[in-house]
Amino acid sequence: MRRPAVIALCLSLVGSLGALGWLTSRASRAADTLARAEALLVAPFDRAPELHDLAAGDALATLDAALEDGADVPPRTRHYAEALANLQRGDLLEAEGAMSAARHAAGWSVELHVLAAAIGRASGNRAAALDHVGAALALDPDAPRALLLEADLALDAGDGPVAARTLERLLEQASRVAALHNRLGLARELLGEAEAAEVAFRRALALDDATPEAWVNLGRTLRARGALDEAALAFAAALEHAESDAAAWLGRGLCALDQGRLLEARESLERAHELALLAPAGHTSRLGAPHGDTIALALADLAALDGEHARAAEGYRLVLRSRPHHASAWAKLGNALVRLGDHEDARAAFEAALEAAEQAAGVEAAAWNGLGAAFAALGRLDEAAEALGRAATLDVDDPNPWLNLGLLHERRGDRDLAADAWRQALARAPEHPVALARAR
Repeated sequence: MRRPAVIALCLSLVGSLGALGWLTSRASRAADTLARAEALLVAPFDRAPELHDLAAGDALATLDAALEDGADVPPRTRHYAEALANLQRGDLLEAEGAMSAARHAAGWSVELHVLAAAIGRASGNRAAALDHVGAALALDPDAPRALLLEADLALDAGDGPVAARTLERLLEQASRVAALHNRLGLARELLGEAEAAEVAFRRALALDDATPEAWVNLGRTLRARGALDEAALAFAAALEHAESDAAAWLGRGLCALDQGRLLEARESLERAHELALLAPAGHTSRLGAPHGDTIALALADLAALDGEHARAAEGYRLVLRSRPHHASAWAKLGNALVRLGDHEDARAAFEAALEAAEQAAGVEAAAWNGLGAAFAALGRLDEAAEALGRAATLDVDDPNPWLNLGLLHERRGDRDLAADAWRQALARAPEHPVALARAR
């Protein structure tokens, strides 16, 4: 009778030990799963420099698995992951709520200040973003994601010196992060250092040639210096890696417009417009600037080239509703109105361009030239001559002010001044057919 009792006791002990082992294994698995989730949220900067690079969705799924295994998931971790995932989706209201819950659960940290700064930037609350970046850096002066946001906010504001200084400091920590070199190129552009900007964009691509933004930025730089074929190739490379990148389509369209390929330009610009409209609410470009106005301006330029001046004028007015101090748009509107015969409104547009063009000599010259043509059409010849003379002085390469002056002097019967104007125009454009014909 004693033997069965002993056997039963042994079986009971084995069962208890098995249950204990299973519980221990489950607890260990839960701890490992929780650790994996937390690691996803604090990935090394060189692998995930931006908050959008962190795998927040995967972290949430892993946290759910840890809960199923019985892990004690800290509320702050869960709320932080939710806030990050909502930021990445563009749901800024939910991101703000989850971020506040994380703060109430465990107080502020460097990571939470960085997240709050990113939400503030995406929401257009620059002051809050700057405050949180400052608070993060007060806790850790070398926090890389806080420094990156400081640089992004400087780029948003057009502050090249601060952006460059911060990015150079970051590159001392992470010299092989392509995104940093790409941003440094933007900072160099703001400083007027075009060659250094191109070097930085090419360095970014040497580190990671699948970076659409760097291809787009290189394309912009190449287009600005007139290397249109190379620029078009850069925009095409961007589209290979991000077929739905509005900026790449915009660059492709602008290159085609520059080269007179109007059908390709129209298709590309309209595609850029469609993609810009599809950007989610609260979306902020990593460059800190929307492309909508540039696309609208290019489409208006295309309409002007097609001879559709009423549609072009409508497009320029669309740009000016959101950017009333856009000097180039005012000047182009004036040109469209001249072609429509609306000389009085054209005069007002050119005067508005001049008011907005204090820091843009090229636009200022074009505006004075257009204003002179509008004055001439209105019969205000003395004012026309003065405006055209200013245009000729401001832009020493453009023959158009001298051409207009030649026509104006002929109209006034002053052949000597007209002949001098034709000679000046020929000095700038030796093969210009009107100047050649009139100078004989």
